[in-house]
Order: sequence, then structure tokens, then C-alpha cells
Amino acid sequence: MTRPGIREFALLFLLALMWGSSFTFIKIGVDAYSPLMVAAGRLAVGALVLWGFALIRKSALPKGRRAWVSIFFIALLGNAVPFFLISYGETHIDAGLAAILMSVVPLTTVVLAHFVTDDEKLSTGKALGVLLGTVGVIVLVGPETLSGLGGGLFYQLAVLIAAVCYAVASLVARNLRNQPRVGSSAVILTFAAGMLAPFSLIVDPPWQMAWDMDGFLSILYLGIFPTGIAMFLILYLIARAGASFVVFNNYLVPAVGVVVSFFVLQEIPQPTSVIALGIILAGIAVSQVRFGGKRAIHNGDDKADRGPGTPTGGADKAK
Repeated sequence: MTRPGIREFALLFLLALMWGSSFTFIKIGVDAYSPLMVAAGRLAVGALVLWGFALIRKSALPKGRRAWVSIFFIALLGNAVPFFLISYGETHIDAGLAAILMSVVPLTTVVLAHFVTDDEKLSTGKALGVLLGTVGVIVLVGPETLSGLGGGLFYQLAVLIAAVCYAVASLVARNLRNQPRVGSSAVILTFAAGMLAPFSLIVDPPWQMAWDMDGFLSILYLGIFPTGIAMFLILYLIARAGASFVVFNNYLVPAVGVVVSFFVLQEIPQPTSVIALGIILAGIAVSQVRFGGKRAIHNGDDKADRGPGTPTGGADKAK
């Protein structure tokens, strides 16, 4: 694992851009099809995209019992369960409150990582980063949104449980740092799609739904970008910079959503949105500062960037 550089920060922002834009396409999708159908469909499309990429790159599959067990739990806790719980929760709570509830992900991950890892201990920088990120999200959605806390408690708990699932899954994904990333990503999404597809076919049979081109295209977009490519980027960034760094993406997502709406829908952001984005970016930067500590020396391109058995400097680095 290495200290995040320009490339890691750029990819983190790209990941936030894809996830931030997903809300618009989810809305289009659920207007045409059921939430369960949209979730299962995007997972299936994402899996197909990554299997195609894996075949082109001739990427190997994960090896070892530990890797396959980890993949199962990442599929369950990082994809299938939270996809459903967030959709379910947002049927009764607004997006702003959901954004605040999802900010539990970085806090939960940083705390859990301190106790279950050897190289992602809680530091002053990470604590300040979590604090600034949370403040930034509250500034973005408006402090008045907090007044909604307590109402619809059951649905709020659904989003909170989803947030904790994401945090646990990001730490489990550390077990795949030495595995081929494309192959691992394809298997994860295949497992997740397999978990949701049976429920979708039983509860919301697609053949009983009217065809809708916009809904279909939204599922394609969600599957290719915020699901398929995003899954690969998550594994890559966790291997390079650690889970505690990657989960700060959850602070960026609502802020990036404001930026996307400006360029796509010409919605001029409020001054508070710009301030919030600055606070969030400052929080991510501060989280990587080591106060009073010595900088560790890491081999930047070690086994985390190679598949099992790949020679040093091997050609499978991108897989």
C-alpha cells in the first residue's frame, strides 16, 4: 500500500463522479421499472462488462479459499444488500438525509480499520478528515435536513445498515489486494447479481413490465459505469491506498452531484455548495497528513498491482 498521489486522487474523484451521476439514472430507471429490477439489472450488466474485459485482457480468476470467501461477502455486503436497503430507505426519506446517513461509511471504516488492520490505524489526520467531511456534507444538504432525523426511523435504519455494510465490505476487499482485479470484480458482480436476480424474477417478473427505452438505457449506464467500472476502481484504489482513503468517496458523491447538475442541467449551485465542496476536499487532503509521524517507505508497485504468480514488473499489472 502506498501514500495516495495525484493518480489516486484523480481516480477517487472519477469514482465519485460516476456514483454522483448514478442518482439521476436510478430515478429514470425506477420510474420505468421496480427498484429490485433496476438493482439486479445493473449488477448483471456490470458483470457482463467485466467478464468481457477479463476475456480481452486474459485476466486470471481469484485463487485461494480466502479470496473466494472474501468475494462472496463483498458481493453480499458491498453490492446486493446495500443496493436494496438504500432504495428501500429512500422511498420514505429524502436524498439529503440519506446523504448524511451515508456519511457514516468513512467514520465506520476508519474506526473498524484501526482495530482490524495493521497498516490503517486511526490518526489525527484521519479523525480531522472525517470531521471535515461530515461538516461538508451537512453544509451541502443544509442543516435543516437534520430535523428529519427520527421520523421514519425504520427507513433511516435501512440506510444506516447499508452504510455499515459498505464499510465492512471495503475492509474485506483488502483480502483481494494480491488478486487479479478484473477477474475478481467480475466474480463479485456475478455473485451479487445471482443474489438479487431470483428475488427480482419472483417478486417483480420483468415480462410483466412494459418496455421502456429510457429505463433500459439507464440500467445500461448504471451497469457499465457506477457498477462495473466502479467495482474495478474500488479494488484498485483499496490495493493502492487503503480502504480508509477510498471511503472518503462517500463525502464527495453528493458534492459531485451538485457539479454534475451544473454542467448537465445548468442548475447553478448555491454558494453553500461551493463552500461544502471545499470543506470536503480539505477533509480528504487532511486525512492523508501524518502529524508528527515519520513517512513510511513503501514499494509502490508491489504485489498489490499484479495477479498471483505474475513476475516482478509483469504485464498483468493492469488486470
